[in-house]
Amino acid sequence: MKKKIAVYANGWSIEALFEAVAGIRKFAAQEDFDVFVFLCFANISVHTTLMQGELNVYKLCNVTDYDGIISFSNMLNSDETALYLCQEARQKGVPIISIGMDMEGVPSVKVDGNTGMRGLVTHLVEKHGVKDVVFIGGTPGHMESDSRLAVTRAVLEEHGLSLPQENVVYGGWSNRRTIEALHSVLDTGRKLPDAIVCANDIMGLSAATELKRMGYSIPEDVIVTGFDHIQESQIFYPALTSVKQNYDEVGYQSCRMIYDMIIGGSCEDTHMVSTTLAIGESCGCDEGDDYWELRKNFCGHFYQRNTDTAFMEQTERSMRQKISEVSSYADLKTSLRDHFLHNHRFEGENLSIVLNADYFQNPMATEQEIASKKTRSKYEVVVALKNGEIQNLERMDRRCLVPGYEKVDGICHVYYILPLHFYQYSYGYVVFADEPYIMREGLLYSYMEKLQQALKLLRTNLSLDMLNQNLTKLYDKDPMTGLFNRFGYENKAIPLYQESVKSHTTMMVMFVDINYLKHINDRFGHIHGDAAIKTVADGIKEILRENWIAIRFGGDEFLIIAPNCDKREAEEVRQSILQYLEEKNNEGYRLYRISTSIGYVITDPESGHPLQEYIREADRIMYEIKRDMHAKDDGNIEAAILPDGRASMEA
Repeated sequence: MKKKIAVYANGWSIEALFEAVAGIRKFAAQEDFDVFVFLCFANISVHTTLMQGELNVYKLCNVTDYDGIISFSNMLNSDETALYLCQEARQKGVPIISIGMDMEGVPSVKVDGNTGMRGLVTHLVEKHGVKDVVFIGGTPGHMESDSRLAVTRAVLEEHGLSLPQENVVYGGWSNRRTIEALHSVLDTGRKLPDAIVCANDIMGLSAATELKRMGYSIPEDVIVTGFDHIQESQIFYPALTSVKQNYDEVGYQSCRMIYDMIIGGSCEDTHMVSTTLAIGESCGCDEGDDYWELRKNFCGHFYQRNTDTAFMEQTERSMRQKISEVSSYADLKTSLRDHFLHNHRFEGENLSIVLNADYFQNPMATEQEIASKKTRSKYEVVVALKNGEIQNLERMDRRCLVPGYEKVDGICHVYYILPLHFYQYSYGYVVFADEPYIMREGLLYSYMEKLQQALKLLRTNLSLDMLNQNLTKLYDKDPMTGLFNRFGYENKAIPLYQESVKSHTTMMVMFVDINYLKHINDRFGHIHGDAAIKTVADGIKEILRENWIAIRFGGDEFLIIAPNCDKREAEEVRQSILQYLEEKNNEGYRLYRISTSIGYVITDPESGHPLQEYIREADRIMYEIKRDMHAKDDGNIEAAILPDGRASMEA
C-alpha cells in the first residue's frame, strides 16, 4: 500500500536538499512512497516577522496524515522550530528522523564531516608539502565551523606543524565577509600562506576569486580549498579541492530508517554518513573528477539557459501584470487560471496555488484580523494544474494539501509545498511537483518573492478601491490649510504613485512634522497653534510644482508626493521649507519659533512595495530626526520654541 512521508527542509540549502531528495526518492520508489517536502526560505538574518512567515509552512503539515517524517533539522535555520517539530511527531506517535541534530528520543542521521576534512588536510600536507595554513571559518562558535577548524589543527599538529590563532579568521559563510577576512590577514604584510582552507565552498570561491583579482595564481602561488563540493566550485577554474557530504546517502538512509520504523521494526539511534575528499585543481592535482567535461556541459547549455531566463522573466512579468489589473478575487482566479494554462513551462505541468479567500475578499481587514480567524476552512483552490490542464477544484480534501492528489501505485512523486505570507501572516501556499525548471535552476526564491509581492500589491489595490468607493462623496480638501486631506490622499496620491509604477519612474515621498506644536498650543493657545500649522502649509505650497500634491496627513503632519523627483531635488525641497520657516521666524512678531522635522524617501518603481510602505519609511526617518533634535534640546522646550531675548517679556 502506498505510503506518504513528509520532509521538513529549507530552500537556502537547495543543492544539498535535491541531492538528499534523490536518495529519499531512490528508496521511496522501492517501497512505493510519495514524498511531501515542506519548504521555506527561513533565514536568521532577516526580520523575525519575515522569518516566522516562512516557518509557518510547517504548520500546514498535519503529522498524523503521514506515515513518517524526515526533518533536516540542521538546515531549518531555527533550532527551536526543529525541536518543536520533532517533539510534535513523537507526541503523536509518528515516526520521525532528525538529520544533523540530536533530538531526545528521535533517531538521527548525521554527516561525519571530520572524515572528509581529515582527508583534505592530510592530502595538503603529505601530497603538497603544505606547512603554513590560513583557516577561514564560518562564524565563531558554529558547531560545524569549529569542528572543521579542530580537525585542521589536529592534522597539522600530527605532522609537527601548527595553526596559530592569528591564522584563523571568519568569513561568515558569505562572500563579502570572506574578502574582508582574507585582507585582514594579507594586508598585514605577511607572505602568502601555502594554503587557505575554507569551511565551505562559498568562502573558498570568494577567496579564490579575490586572490585572482589581486594578481595571484591558484594553485601556483597559493592553494585554496572548500567544503561541500557544490556545483559552482566544480565548474569554477580551478575547481576547488573540497569535501563531499554525500547527501544522497543521507537521504537514502533516512528513508530506510523511516521505513523500518513504519513497519514496526527497530532502527539504530544514529547513522553516520562519512564525507569524502573531492580532489580538484585548486590544490595542484589533476586526478580528480573530469571537471572539463562538466564545464563543457555547462557552456553547451549557456545560451539556452540565458534565453530560458529571459523568457521566464517575460512570463513572470505577464503574470504580475495580470494580477495587478484584476478588480476582484473572482477575477484573480480567472486570470491566474488562464495564465497558467498557457504559461507553465518553468513551473512544470503540475502546479497548485491555494489562497485564503477572506484575505482578498475582505481587503479592508488587517492581516492580524484575518489571521485571528480559522483560515483553513477559507482556503480555496485558485489554480490546480494537472498534467498541463486546469482542474475545476473549488474545494479540496483538507487532509491532503495537494489539490486533486491521487495515490498511484508504482509511481513515486515528490511535492514541494511553499508558503505565501505577508511578514508573519500566512494567506496561502504553492505546490510544485517533481523539481520543475525554476527549482533545478535555483530560481525558486526569486519566483516566490515576486509572486508574493504581486499578491500583496493586489490586496492593497483592492483595499484602496474599496476605500475610494466609500470616500467618493466626501470632501478631499482641508479647510484650514487648503491642502488635500486624508481623503484627498486616497484620491490623488495613490493614483499618482500607481502611475509612477506603471511608467517606471521614481517619486519623492516626504513626511513633514511640526516640532513642539503641543507646547505652542498649551502655552499660547490653539489660535497660535493653528497659525503655526497654516505657516508650515504656506511653506509647503511655496515649493509645489505641477503634478505635485501636498496633504495634511494629521493634525501637525504633512505629506508631499512628488513624481519625477530625485534625491537631489528632494533635498532642495527640504531646505526650501526650512528656509521659508526661518524667514518667518525672523520677521520678529511671533511669540514662538516654528520648526519642522522632515524625512523623505525616493521610490523604486520595480520594488512592488505599496505607497504605504514608503510613507512609513519616510515617517520613520522623520521620527529619528525629531528624536535627535529632542535629545539635543535636552528637555529645554522653552528655548526650543521661544525667540531669544523675548521669552519672559512676551510670555
